[in-house]
Amino acid sequence: MLTIRDIAAKAGVSVSTASRALNNNPRISQATRERIQALAEAEGYLPNYNAKNLTAGEANAVGVVFPTTEHTQPENPFYIDLLRGINTQLLQRNYVLSVAISKTSDELLQNVKSMVTQGKIKRFILFYAHPDDPITAYLRKYHLRFVTIGQPATDHPEDYFVDNDNLQAGIGGATYLLDQLRVKHPVFVESAHDWAYEQQRRQGYERVAANFNVEPLTVKLGELNRVRLFIKQHPEIDGIMATDDFNAIEFYRLMREKYPISHFPIVSFNHSLPDGLSDANLHSVDLFPEKMGSATVALLFSDREPLDAPKPGQIQIPYAIN
Repeated sequence: MLTIRDIAAKAGVSVSTASRALNNNPRISQATRERIQALAEAEGYLPNYNAKNLTAGEANAVGVVFPTTEHTQPENPFYIDLLRGINTQLLQRNYVLSVAISKTSDELLQNVKSMVTQGKIKRFILFYAHPDDPITAYLRKYHLRFVTIGQPATDHPEDYFVDNDNLQAGIGGATYLLDQLRVKHPVFVESAHDWAYEQQRRQGYERVAANFNVEPLTVKLGELNRVRLFIKQHPEIDGIMATDDFNAIEFYRLMREKYPISHFPIVSFNHSLPDGLSDANLHSVDLFPEKMGSATVALLFSDREPLDAPKPGQIQIPYAIN
């Protein structure tokens, strides 16, 4: 591997002069800087940013932490778009991604601890925000910088986060379902995990249902026989609102086991499914995860301290219904 010593030797200067020239130090003449930089580019020299950062006690890596559920799949298009937005911004800062994934919170915590103690990672992005989370408790304890995707618990208002206005998105999605798609007997479908964003979207749905004078049916996915019984007890359901596209399609599949339906009106979130995957009349709320990822990195490297801002570390991304 080409080193800065090689560049210095080829340029006929000292290592310190070559280093200063590559870092645009004004103590080195413009002509010398340009000559050494041109030589480094021609030779394909890449600075060792990680070694440089480690000298200051921090790796040039950001830890990305996935939520701990059996059903979380990193290949979910929503997560892929988040990672794409994050990675684009990290490349501009000469940082790389380091991912933590586990099925249990204990294993995940150990993974994060290893990233901190062995990998010298001091900045983290969490793809969730959940009360009593041991990961965020650990990061707070050691004063490590982190940003969550999703609004944190109210007892930690100082935390940095990036999110959509999920209440308003829930209102918008439910209004589209009841007004534009003419649904009279909707059902709201959510996961069994009771995530904060699901609660907020459900609140939006319930507000709209009250305005339209319809019963706000809700159901949590999970044990299949329980969900099948719910479907059997509610043959009047004529439309679905779900917290994400995968929950929507799963509930739609279970409904089709019982009833001969097609082109069924559905409003869900994340715009994760390719066109033509289902025969449902699916309308997905696009939350622009790539923009969320980019905004998360900007906040992670922001110079602002959390307590300096009236709304600490909060960035909200708009949504669109397709």
